[in-house]
Amino acid sequence: MSVHYTEDFKKEAVKAYMAGDKSIPQIAVEFNVAKSSVSKWVNEYKEECLYTTSTTAESNEAKEIRRLNQLLNEKNKEIAFLKKAAAFFVKEID
Repeated sequence: MSVHYTEDFKKEAVKAYMAGDKSIPQIAVEFNVAKSSVSKWVNEYKEECLYTTSTTAESNEAKEIRRLNQLLNEKNKEIAFLKKAAAFFVKEID
């Protein structure tokens, strides 16, 4: 399954990396994307992002997508934990 990200989303990831306080793996986790994707985006958009720092409606959308991806990731972890807990308690009852 291939996921397509908007150019604006990719540029937001690059800008976050270029801010200098996070590594590519940290950005990948924050944006919920593969490290290889972030590396590729950095190579593609690094120069362009040096000169564009204005916040647009689309970059706000990219931030919202990132926030929702983080929330989804947290919820998926919670679900996985609850499934393990349910399986544990089923074993205890038997």
